[in-house]
Amino acid sequence: MLIREVKANSEVCGALKKADCVIAAVSGGADSAALLTVLNILKEEFGYTLRACHVNHCLRGEESDRDERYVRFLCRRLEIPLYVRRVDVRQLARRHESIEECARRVRYEFFGELNALYGAVTATAHTASDNAETVLINMLRGTALTGICGIPAVRDGMVRPLINCSREQTESFCKETLTDFVHDSTNDSDDYIRNRIRHRIIPALKDINPSIESAFARMCESVSYDDKYLEKLAEQEKARCAVDGGYSVKLLAQLDESILRRVTAMIFRENDIKVNARALTEAVKIIRDGKGRTNPQQYKFVKIRRKKLFVETNYEKFRRT
Repeated sequence: MLIREVKANSEVCGALKKADCVIAAVSGGADSAALLTVLNILKEEFGYTLRACHVNHCLRGEESDRDERYVRFLCRRLEIPLYVRRVDVRQLARRHESIEECARRVRYEFFGELNALYGAVTATAHTASDNAETVLINMLRGTALTGICGIPAVRDGMVRPLINCSREQTESFCKETLTDFVHDSTNDSDDYIRNRIRHRIIPALKDINPSIESAFARMCESVSYDDKYLEKLAEQEKARCAVDGGYSVKLLAQLDESILRRVTAMIFRENDIKVNARALTEAVKIIRDGKGRTNPQQYKFVKIRRKKLFVETNYEKFRRT
């Protein structure tokens, strides 16, 4: 049963037991309806207060409004306080930002606001099925090790109680508990990469291994140990290479390629530079060469001056140097 799977995840249980308040992100689909029901059953045992939130992205017209109405109904029935945000994502999307990226940004900004307001953690309904799909998507995009780690059970104020449960399990749980749910019609379309993987690739893999979600989960757990260790090493080396106003090129150039790329990625994130393979490769070449060069990523630049690595975030400032 779903509750047993949730209780078996020590990392998730630890996060839930430490939380004074848990806010369930509920879309209205089977996964999130099951999540809300499970969290409601466990709240007294684990000692947290339960609230819920829903984001209406206004992307599917009446269907989006139907989802919102159902979530309101479900929360009233369970007597759970609900917070709803309506956002016209299509209008809000920034330049060079896809609708999907904008929708995700809106959701997580909302989660962050609620977490801060109530001292809470947000629980999302990601499942083992979502995790397998995410890993495959990352692999198709040429991910580094971190992308193979999949969706973490707990991170940055987020907890995912169903991460070891399959989509089939959540739907069965809804039937067992007589919990209704709504269906997002966009999940039927193969216009999206995730849906093509869900409808075509995963079934083919299940012909080879019916427990493919569990296999992916084991792989992600194993890889995560290595990734966390390498990240720890990179943090230590970054601190060792730090000098006033920048980083020592000489010390950076002595690092192993794996650690250097991680340190460079950390430096990029510190300066709000988007991390991608092309940017990292060019920046590492700058460090290895020890010569000043530009990194043409969104008008932000990597520059070496007097044997120090600097990251310039202002284009005009860079041009005047």
